[in-house]
Amino acid sequence: MNTLQISALAVLQGITEFLPISSSGHLVLMQHFFGLRDVPVFFDLVLHLGTTAAVVAVYYRFIGEILYDLIKWPFSQKRNTITEKGTARLFFYIALSTGITGILGILFKDFLTQFFYKPGIVPVFLFCTGGILLGTRFLQKGEVDIRTMRTGHAAVIGTVQAIAMLPGISRSGTTISAGLYLGMTREFSGAFSFLLSIPSVLGASLFEYFQSGASRTGFGLLSLGFALSFATGFIALKLLLTFLRRGTLHIFSYYCFAAALTAFIVMKTGGYGG
Repeated sequence: MNTLQISALAVLQGITEFLPISSSGHLVLMQHFFGLRDVPVFFDLVLHLGTTAAVVAVYYRFIGEILYDLIKWPFSQKRNTITEKGTARLFFYIALSTGITGILGILFKDFLTQFFYKPGIVPVFLFCTGGILLGTRFLQKGEVDIRTMRTGHAAVIGTVQAIAMLPGISRSGTTISAGLYLGMTREFSGAFSFLLSIPSVLGASLFEYFQSGASRTGFGLLSLGFALSFATGFIALKLLLTFLRRGTLHIFSYYCFAAALTAFIVMKTGGYGG
């Protein structure tokens, strides 16, 4: 991999990890168009570390509050107050969703992996993502927040996140949309989705790394990939949250439809198989 390829993949990862247009789908397409059949797993992990750092940078106060209340709860005389606040309980909901995603990911690993070697299926999944996002346009404002979230919400979102392992199915798009369909407020559905991404994305990346071994990519190139994925991820996350607050998440569905159509045409007219 050269500097141009690494830069392109890092920027693409940063942008598409948070915008609901599927990072995996875009990366599969770009890797194949670049002719990169074997991208080092460790490089992929570094890119995910960059975007995860972007989530922490945006939500560090909320993360600190969750951890503080979680640690304080067993020793506090005001446990009911902390419980009603919902921050400590949210930690367990994130753990539940992550656990469900992990179990399903392990059980269906071989089934999911095969699609990463079939770029021709990506446009289909991108179109599915577009349909999910478009449906949010017709939803009423939700009322479920950190205080009223329940186990069922976490279970559904964890299952949806597992489905989003398919290339072309957006993790952020489907988990946020699932929250909206379940009646969550816009702000909370976004916060839960991105907080959930921290253990889920890192867990999946580390699992793949230990399964596949280390990379030979140089330190300098890895640092470049991390920096670019962090910077572009931070900007993309802030941008998405703006659209989400305004109730215009569905706008990204049009991009997904266009990207799916473009990828399909390019593959067919360019004689590109897969």
